[in-house]
Amino acid sequence: MIGSLKYQRDRAGRAKRQRLETELTYFRNQRSHMNYAKYLRQGLPIASGVMEAACKTLVTQRMKRSGMAWAKAGGQGILTLRSLIQSERWTSAWALLRTGFCKQVAELKTTKTSGTAVCANTNASWLALPLAI
Repeated sequence: MIGSLKYQRDRAGRAKRQRLETELTYFRNQRSHMNYAKYLRQGLPIASGVMEAACKTLVTQRMKRSGMAWAKAGGQGILTLRSLIQSERWTSAWALLRTGFCKQVAELKTTKTSGTAVCANTNASWLALPLAI
């Protein structure tokens, strides 16, 4: 690739020569990351097809269903959870995350006379909340 770009650069006009020199600099600087034969021997993908398929499976099938619209934060949350599940890392991730999500819950019962929910857990403080129905 670099040899071909050099050949084209040496025969190009001034404007094109500058663009080719920029490309040459990029390829020279990234040469150590372009050992594709080694990557193939290691069983690593070198084409974009695997990544494109992952994006389709992870993102498109979940986020672009009919009638869906997402705010950035909500969409990111769904994609994070979906990626943990699809990569089979949910169990280990949940072990780290659950303390921030699990909260003690008290059972609430409605009294017919006041329309107020009261905490029925005898171990918790009694709590009165107005019902919004």
